[in-house]
Amino acid sequence: MFELNVADLLASYPGDSRELAFQGEVIPGYYPDLAFTSPLEFTVKLIALDDGIEVVFEELRTAVQYEWDTHVISLSDIARTFKEQYDPIAPDDVKFVEKGNIDLKEVIYEEILMAIL
Repeated sequence: MFELNVADLLASYPGDSRELAFQGEVIPGYYPDLAFTSPLEFTVKLIALDDGIEVVFEELRTAVQYEWDTHVISLSDIARTFKEQYDPIAPDDVKFVEKGNIDLKEVIYEEILMAIL
């Protein structure tokens, strides 16, 4: 659902960018412990790096139910890096570009949970 093809951006020059927006319903069960009570809206800027893609969530808004409580989520300026290859010097960098694609599913989930907890 949130997989983006970034092959053209990877083939471009460092600093090249694209902006994308999403607004829509998240199907029940997509995230096992989150129930979306309002549509998910976000805009992202994708920036080409020498060795991957920088993803900047310019804004992310929704409302979710988590453990029977409803939380309104409003986040901005969240950056995540997706690398083309594993870097043993930076083992915490666990997001990767796979076959020219990046998947934002896990990043969205992590950011919503961090906002709640």
